[in-house]
Amino acid sequence: MSKIVALRGFVCAAPFFVLASAASAVVVTDNAVATQADLLTGFVALDLSGIIPGLTVANSLTSNFTAPGSAYTGSLTASVYGNVANPGASLDTVLMIYEFTGNGPSGIDQFAFGIDSGTNLDFNDLLNSTQGSIGDSTSAGQGSPTVDLVDNSSSSSNDTLTFGFIAGGDTLGANGQTETFGWYILSSADIAINMVDVEVTDFGAVVTQSLGIVNNPGQPNLNVPAPGSVTLILGAFGLINRRRRT
Repeated sequence: MSKIVALRGFVCAAPFFVLASAASAVVVTDNAVATQADLLTGFVALDLSGIIPGLTVANSLTSNFTAPGSAYTGSLTASVYGNVANPGASLDTVLMIYEFTGNGPSGIDQFAFGIDSGTNLDFNDLLNSTQGSIGDSTSAGQGSPTVDLVDNSSSSSNDTLTFGFIAGGDTLGANGQTETFGWYILSSADIAINMVDVEVTDFGAVVTQSLGIVNNPGQPNLNVPAPGSVTLILGAFGLINRRRRT
């Protein structure tokens, strides 16, 4: 049985996972919500421009892709929100929303985050998050994928988060129609976010990029104050001490 947790006024089921293999893989439980508005209450866009250079939108990345031979086209958008607008000590909760789009003509089988990426996903942070589908971001009649989280550390490969639409019984964007699917990840702010590679497959494969929760050596977590803020805080502390001595 899953327990109930509340983050920033949003109540949802705590993460509960079913073992998919002996030690390294889990199937993520779909803690579905009806609308994005249900999720976004108490959240604002989180400015990642100081962390991820090149973003044209400070809290979001949209990648468009075309498969070999134009077997399918589509897009993947990742948007990030927080209880405050900037990373730092005041940030305690982070919400990431993914919007998947498939335009056909063939339906997309799966999206695999982290495959062959230069930056590895963080298995433990994803394991401890709450995840689920978003009703009003999903086309009518579109089925939910099977979402697998795999720890590949024992094989020195990247961890992966895979959205298996064909495994769930319904491809995305089949028969030449445009279909969408929405998914969220709700987490504490004790995480790092950066760009990762995403392999999109059906007939052939194409690699695009998105934002993901990562384990990137040297990158501080989002709730760690920026170096300038630390210097300012330490300077103020020193000034207070000097005043107390006079």
